[in-house]
Amino acid sequence: MPLTALREQNKLLTTETALTLFIRRGVEQTSIKDIARAAGVTERSVYRYFETRSQLILATTFLFWDRISAQVNELVAGRMDQALTGIQRIRLMLRFYSTLYLDHPEYVRYILNAETALFNAGLSAAVRSRPPGRFEDSDSPLVQAIRLGLADGTVSPSADVKEIYYNAYDAILGSMQRQVLGSTDCDLDGRTRMEHLCELFVRAFAGEAL
Repeated sequence: MPLTALREQNKLLTTETALTLFIRRGVEQTSIKDIARAAGVTERSVYRYFETRSQLILATTFLFWDRISAQVNELVAGRMDQALTGIQRIRLMLRFYSTLYLDHPEYVRYILNAETALFNAGLSAAVRSRPPGRFEDSDSPLVQAIRLGLADGTVSPSADVKEIYYNAYDAILGSMQRQVLGSTDCDLDGRTRMEHLCELFVRAFAGEAL
């Protein structure tokens, strides 16, 4: 194998290993030494692939969101034969994200820890692949569903879809973070709460009074 290809292969392996350990143990609790040992490379090699620890954390966030996007696309592809309307797809997308986080609280902790580390390193703006992407030029499944809804009439033309889009992502992730971190005293069922929250945004897209 050419040296360049081998380097890229080991760089990807290092990134995948780092992401696995960050999710399992926590970003701050995982050292470069831990990652190098698990990946079967030297610490010196890790720093050849990534100049700083922050650059490695950034690489894992790209990989993480790419994997989440792939899951969303797979979900949509699996429902294509059902001829879903735009608003039905929006409901599907929002519930997918909330269910994903409910089923994998370790993802929520990873996102929070990674974004905190990147913020402290001044790299927050570099994470372009995380949702919500910029509405105007996003081709994410949710934005596609919104556009379909506007075309088929199931999304209200008077709804401020851009504002609702950003608020939906932030509210869902923020609520999940509070639940996972135990920073809320609410004793209601988390899954029911998230379904209700998702439905509020679905109704907002449809232009229904809340």
